[in-house]
Amino acid sequence: MSEAYPSDHSLLQLVDDSETGVEYIETGQAPYYVEFRRLLHRLLLATRRANDLRVFDEGGLMIGVKGGKYWVGRTLRSYGGSSGQELADDKAVIYVYLDESGDLVTNEYTSWPNPCVPHIRLAVVTTSGGDITEIVDARDHHMWAVPGRAAYSAAEGAESIVLIASLSAGNTATIFNANAPFKLHIIDAWSVATSADAGTWKLSNGTNDITNAVAVTAADKTVNRAGTIDDAYHEIAANGSLSVVGDGSLADVIVYILAVRVA
Repeated sequence: MSEAYPSDHSLLQLVDDSETGVEYIETGQAPYYVEFRRLLHRLLLATRRANDLRVFDEGGLMIGVKGGKYWVGRTLRSYGGSSGQELADDKAVIYVYLDESGDLVTNEYTSWPNPCVPHIRLAVVTTSGGDITEIVDARDHHMWAVPGRAAYSAAEGAESIVLIASLSAGNTATIFNANAPFKLHIIDAWSVATSADAGTWKLSNGTNDITNAVAVTAADKTVNRAGTIDDAYHEIAANGSLSVVGDGSLADVIVYILAVRVA
């Protein structure tokens, strides 16, 4: 479907763009090349921010990235730009992005990081035969988003998260195996029995117990809550581990874990 434009007469009557303020070249202006450069200058001023963090081809397998600013939670970061970033050859997909620390990542060939992991997507690049064959701008991934809460300090409050694990016959359920997407503090845990079988469960970071062993009442629908949380081990680091360890008995439970994301 073609876009409908104003009539030629209407276009010639326009003095400026009401939204951006960019002025048009008036009919009969001379010298025209000066007026044309003025128009280009006005357009560049109006679109300057669109160049922030743009990935561009520098020839061969080299890319550059324009400087720009971006938010990570409540922290405003500034990327100074870079050049001479060499990419691997013969890659159908290279995901180029800035990580939470502001470092440029150019060697990811599988996928973007999980959306829960703070990062800024810049471009998807294809290489072949010692050259860059395509750069697809990915900054538009951040154009539209439902506002969410980021990690806050304890004084500011924190984003709460409920993790769910199902244990069948007391078997251990792994939630994170050295791949927690961000740092967490465990603040509560409870279970809902789904059978009349007894047993115990506890939370572990893979090395140390986080909670006491919670005894499951031998009655369907019963709620049992952790009585203690070890403050020496309740923090799960980014890329850390978390599991619900059953005792191998017959208890069938759904375990709910309340955690807060921290900076």
